[in-house]
Amino acid sequence: MNNLDLILESIKNKAEEEKNQILDKAKAEADELVKEANKKAEAEAKVILDNAKKESELTLSNEKLSSSRKARDIKIKAKNELINEVMGKVLKELKNLDRPAYKRFVLNRLNEFPHSNAEIILKEGMEYAFNSSELKGLNVSNETTDDGFIIRDGNVTYDNSFSSIIDYEKDEIKKIISDTLFTKEEI
Repeated sequence: MNNLDLILESIKNKAEEEKNQILDKAKAEADELVKEANKKAEAEAKVILDNAKKESELTLSNEKLSSSRKARDIKIKAKNELINEVMGKVLKELKNLDRPAYKRFVLNRLNEFPHSNAEIILKEGMEYAFNSSELKGLNVSNETTDDGFIIRDGNVTYDNSFSSIIDYEKDEIKKIISDTLFTKEEI
């Protein structure tokens, strides 16, 4: 080999070596870029998955709460319907009181009423259950009422009908019925 061949061989070897260094450096940079891209993608995927998990947990929690409220509302509605049904039955029974029970009711309510020349309107057929002294001077009207009794004193009317009394005492009656029908946990 002559000097020229040695120089060419040396240049060729040096070029091959530089080529390999450049390729190795490029490969290392590419590997690093891929590694960083993977890390970035994994981090973004983790954030997306974490957010999706949080959102699904929130959605599940909201649905449970909503279902719980709907169930509670259904129970409350059913309980109120039952209470109203019982109140209706109570009113029906009161409207059908026999003569002695009706008389006790009227006299009990009249205990609080002062003697008066007012007029009392009784349930049809019940005017014969009383004598005049028991009615505290009230005049028995020819009119009748469906239930209970009514006192008219001039322009003032005292409504003692069962439906009015129940309507006036509705909240207390509902509470009594509720306490009777349901335990504290069921209310």
